[in-house]
Amino acid sequence: MAAKWIDTLIVAISTVVALTAMVVMFLSLMAEVVARYITNQSMGWPTEIPNLLFPWLIMGGIVLAAQRGQHIAVTALHSMIGRVGNRVLVAGHQVLIAVAFLYLTWVGLDVVEITGSEIYPMTGITAKWAYLSLIVGFVGLGLTALTTLVHLLRASDPLAVRTHQIEEGV
Repeated sequence: MAAKWIDTLIVAISTVVALTAMVVMFLSLMAEVVARYITNQSMGWPTEIPNLLFPWLIMGGIVLAAQRGQHIAVTALHSMIGRVGNRVLVAGHQVLIAVAFLYLTWVGLDVVEITGSEIYPMTGITAKWAYLSLIVGFVGLGLTALTTLVHLLRASDPLAVRTHQIEEGV
């Protein structure tokens, strides 16, 4: 129950982050185009917005893809090792993913601290806000791996967990 709630929360946050980033980037760049057309001058700040928000858009999409099982997968081995082998393989894979991304979260905190001194001149916003998207994305991916592990332990078919159903995307 908690794993489903966490998954729902991760999907909602990732969707809001990705859509907000896309809309704000579009509107700021559109404002820049209109300003250049009308005044023949740049406003300046809209050119910095993609630097700040594009990483958020990408990480939001990556976490959503992980939640929906839409990443590229190599499945040749799955047909050779049976249900128990698949359960062990997928569980090991999720533990490895969780450890890797939670470690990257920890290491990434140092990167955010280092980039705090870089300031975009027009907006006055530090570059750490762009790099913070990596930390948030790594946490999302680590939590997704942990909730996938919980779903895997409860599922009768280990290959049915996070399997993308093409009909759901239509």
